Amino acid sequence: MLAPRKTPPPAEIFMPGAEHDAARAAYGQWYNDLMKREWYTIGIHLGYAYGDSPVVVPDGSPVPPQQTAIYEQTTTPGARAPHVWLKDGRSTLDLFGDGFVLVRLGADAPSGDALACAAAQAGVPLSVVSLEEPDVVAVYQRKLVLVRPDGHCCWRGDEEPGDATAIIDTIRGARVEAAMHAAA
Repeated sequence: MLAPRKTPPPAEIFMPGAEHDAARAAYGQWYNDLMKREWYTIGIHLGYAYGDSPVVVPDGSPVPPQQTAIYEQTTTPGARAPHVWLKDGRSTLDLFGDGFVLVRLGADAPSGDALACAAAQAGVPLSVVSLEEPDVVAVYQRKLVLVRPDGHCCWRGDEEPGDATAIIDTIRGARVEAAMHAAA
């Protein structure tokens, strides 16, 4: 085992010839192992989830554990919306950013009209996008997924919600604001 990075690399890795290939390979493996937590961090960059946020409607499913080098795509409320390439060359992530987006998934997805109406009444910008591509439907896990402008899922379900106004009030922070005023 080689010493920490403060130690200069062994001289034989700079010498030509096959007889030094093993030294180069060993040094490369050591350095790779040393740097894994710094280089392989997709789980940190993409895997953070706001599962307990007051502007997310939990559905009881567990948020995948955050790992340094592994990112597991999910639509669990609070998690980053998954990336899937669409047939037209865009990513599903290209759908998000200008307001809330209700993604309808599959040919038999509910209309989403209740959420759209509640959003309009509350002045919340919401667009509805319908996708039937099998890869997207499989990754998105539900028939309806509501995504915030920052690309994180905030609600999902297979049916229209019973109280769409409560969903919209939660995701826009109205319930947090009301609780803060009540506590003051």
